[in-house]
Amino acid sequence: MVLQGIKPEWFVVKPIPEMMSFGEQIDHISAVEAEILDETATALEFDKIPFGYESSKDLETSISQWRRIHNLGDDFISRLDNDRLDFRFLTLSHSHVSVSAMINMVIEHEIHHRGEILAYFRIMKSPLPKKWKE
Repeated sequence: MVLQGIKPEWFVVKPIPEMMSFGEQIDHISAVEAEILDETATALEFDKIPFGYESSKDLETSISQWRRIHNLGDDFISRLDNDRLDFRFLTLSHSHVSVSAMINMVIEHEIHHRGEILAYFRIMKSPLPKKWKE
């Protein structure tokens, strides 16, 4: 719902010059989710998840890609039992973590960037979009 509140003409807008644009924020959320869950699936020896992340050129493509990656991630997570959630492995960054910790990273990362996007709305003096359906 927050992403759908972004105006198409804002896709390349950086409310503060040193920060990501609205579009870069969305693409970053997608890229990190795909990267973390792909690394997790590999550690569990699951089939490769066809995330197929690419940088987006417009808002519609960016949101569509986010939905697709998010749905693939949800499907992967739904297939994990408790033993797999507790499985620990060495990440590419050389940290020993559990699968559940990697899933938490994805969730926390998305929440963080959703908050940044909401802050962007405030900077743009635009009404905040709804965060969920009522």
